[in-house]
Amino acid sequence: MTRGLRASILAWYTEHRRDLPWRRSRDPYAIWVSEVMLQQTRVETVIPYYQRFLRRFPKVGSLARAREEDVRASWSGLGYYRRARHMHAAAQIIVREHAARLPSNRDALLSLPGIGDYTAAAIESIAFGRPAAAVDGNVVRVLARIYGLEGRRDSARLRRAVTERAVTLIAGPRAGDWTQALMELGARICLPRDPLCERCPAARLCVARRSGAPDRFPEPSAVRAPRVLPYARLLRGPASRAARALARRHLSNPSAPEGPCAEFRHRTFSCDSTYEVWRLKLDPERARLHLQRHKAAAGGTGPAFWATPGQLREMPVRAPTLKALSRLAGSRPPSSVV
Repeated sequence: MTRGLRASILAWYTEHRRDLPWRRSRDPYAIWVSEVMLQQTRVETVIPYYQRFLRRFPKVGSLARAREEDVRASWSGLGYYRRARHMHAAAQIIVREHAARLPSNRDALLSLPGIGDYTAAAIESIAFGRPAAAVDGNVVRVLARIYGLEGRRDSARLRRAVTERAVTLIAGPRAGDWTQALMELGARICLPRDPLCERCPAARLCVARRSGAPDRFPEPSAVRAPRVLPYARLLRGPASRAARALARRHLSNPSAPEGPCAEFRHRTFSCDSTYEVWRLKLDPERARLHLQRHKAAAGGTGPAFWATPGQLREMPVRAPTLKALSRLAGSRPPSSVV
């Protein structure tokens, strides 16, 4: 079964794989960047960030020499900012201890900040062609279905069983293509719900398909619902008492707030939040005084400064801030924000 399964999936991948920018490179550094960015992030979201990041930091040395705030700015909006900090720290270690070359050794990779078992195996196989089995949630789902492996998707027993099969399957030519083929199959065909079995290159051999209920494999884990953060909806009038009080507390007697002029939801794996965006005017003298108070509260060393919306997009700000700015693009934006 192993030889036929491997050949079928590799043939499908060769014909149907997506043309993704990191698949055009054999540079281990570029492949590392892509693997870190793809952690818990959709491919479509990653592509423009990946391209901009490599234009700014084309080599591991340029990343190592960069200021941390510049690295975070290039990551701005991608989320999970610890990934950027870890990658920056890892680049400095690679320059210092590995002659600015990403190591191919498993232990050396695992010693770098932000690289775990899956990422190390993915780099080993894709960048260096080594038979290292990379097992993530997609691979667990694909192989559990093909082999009819029972168990909850988050159980250690199921992962061990999947890993045994994955180690057997990776042993052969085109190790990097095989790793990416399993990823591609899980992302496009062997979906968590309503898998496209009629298009699957492994359909003939798949135990889950023969069972008539392929999405039953693997059994679901106990998923905790995202935390929903309710917000206090401010009154719609421009003289909203609540909005005025909030602005006065933070900005010291500004004009009456206008809004809400935008509203949006922002969801992550653990949180579901709703935001309202309000606009207010602040004259230059009040803006100067507010900035002084902010820095004084930080002991005189606070990094606060006023920035235009355009400047904010070049800074390491969180995704909700970028969403707020984009919602404001169709209306008159404030001259500056802090």
